[in-house]
Amino acid sequence: MNEKGVITNIEQLTPEWLTNIFKKKGYLSNGKVTKINKRNSQETFTSYVHFLELNFSNDAQTEGASPEIVIKIPKSVNMAKLVGIREVKFYSIVAETMNEMPIPTCYDAVFSEETGGSHIILDDLSKTHIDLKYAPIPPSKRYCERAIDCLAEIHAFWWDYHKLKELSKHVNFIYIFKENSFHEKEIFKWSKKQNRTLRRFLKFLGDRISDKRKELFKTVFSLYPQSAYERIKKENITLIHNDAHFWNFFYPKDIENEKNKALLIDWQGWSIGVGGRDLAYMIGFNLFPDYRHLIEKDLIKRYHNDLLKFGVKNYSWDDCWYDYRLGALLNLYRIVSWWSINLPPSLWWPTLEISILTLEDLNCMELLESKNK
Repeated sequence: MNEKGVITNIEQLTPEWLTNIFKKKGYLSNGKVTKINKRNSQETFTSYVHFLELNFSNDAQTEGASPEIVIKIPKSVNMAKLVGIREVKFYSIVAETMNEMPIPTCYDAVFSEETGGSHIILDDLSKTHIDLKYAPIPPSKRYCERAIDCLAEIHAFWWDYHKLKELSKHVNFIYIFKENSFHEKEIFKWSKKQNRTLRRFLKFLGDRISDKRKELFKTVFSLYPQSAYERIKKENITLIHNDAHFWNFFYPKDIENEKNKALLIDWQGWSIGVGGRDLAYMIGFNLFPDYRHLIEKDLIKRYHNDLLKFGVKNYSWDDCWYDYRLGALLNLYRIVSWWSINLPPSLWWPTLEISILTLEDLNCMELLESKNK
């Protein structure tokens, strides 16, 4: 551990250090952590994730501290500076306001400006929830509904919150997310960069994509930024996750019990924007047409009804459906961005087909063309 209190290697974690953290954060009023047992470890694209089981002294009085925890450590300093800092800011700044929200309990989140290192310590959800693991097959409708309920509750909590613009200063924009800026110059500066990347992407694809689809990409990249800027200036803005696919939720083991909530994890990409963007990524970016046709409208209506139930006002069904369709256009940017950072084609090539079919089904181009007549 360095002098800034950042865990850079799991071997640095000690019972004494964890005891101090739990006491400092109010999770341990008496006693101490006596032993750390390593259960297993996983490697993600950005982080090393370690699952630990703790032993407490007999006199320990825990105030919510779990005997099972997870620690996330970025795989490199570059990853820490790119995504680690964003998740640390979420848990240390944003989540502090979110009492009883459907997110994991965070015991510690630290980023060092000097070294670039970071770590996050979270509650291990495995006793009460299940992780569906990322797989080509999507979850059943019931699981999708629980993910929608979770997302809607978080969106509703931050809906038109008076400090949203203040929070946006903590967002370190990466990849496609500059679109959320409240400043017109930033959006169009971002747009020019995206257009340069698009030209390289289409050249790379060559004859693996039709001229019709090439024109579709060019039209979206040309017209979307103005629509995005006009939308971000209006009301009905919230905090969004930006990576809310179905496999980033932990689902309650008793999926039918409405009291047990799904929880949303991996907050490295959070920003301020339109809730429909999370929906469009969750559904329109990840579900092939046949299954999407079966559940799409039901899920969006459930989301809208949830918002109303959680207290959102002056947001009609038409508004919600418009935001979902507008968000689907941004999925093309995500594909190009994933290609530009050298993610494997197995991730972005299938979603290219899914995303374009979604745009066609929902007639999303109408949203752009109507503004340019």
